[in-house]
Amino acid sequence: MSKSRAKACPERSRRIIIFTCNWNAYSGLEMAGYERLSLPAGVRPIKVMCLGRLHPGLVLKAFELGADGVLMVGCPPGECRYEFGNSRAEDLFKETRALAHLLGIGEERLRLDWVAAGDGKAFTEKVRCFVEDVGVDTRL
Repeated sequence: MSKSRAKACPERSRRIIIFTCNWNAYSGLEMAGYERLSLPAGVRPIKVMCLGRLHPGLVLKAFELGADGVLMVGCPPGECRYEFGNSRAEDLFKETRALAHLLGIGEERLRLDWVAAGDGKAFTEKVRCFVEDVGVDTRL
């Protein structure tokens, strides 16, 4: 690639989608903002009422639309407001990961994690680690 072409095509930030539950995990995101903890560029949080209510197709749609990675962040086990969300989220994650594997999407590009209510520092740390693990640009 010529130098002029390289200058014309600056390196873009990774596109990361974060599905976060409305309760514990989202309050972690809010606290991170309150504490002025920044997230990496290209991170787009999407609040859902419960991770257990997501559908694998919705998660995979994020990849179809150009996401480099999808992080699902929910309430820690035993702290789900709906009681079943954690186990449903784990089942959803396993199903989605299997489908992603069939589609050639690497395991490092999809992750399920938990954040306690109001833990902004843990939220930002988990996001930063995920963004680093996604690694290099995954799109051509």
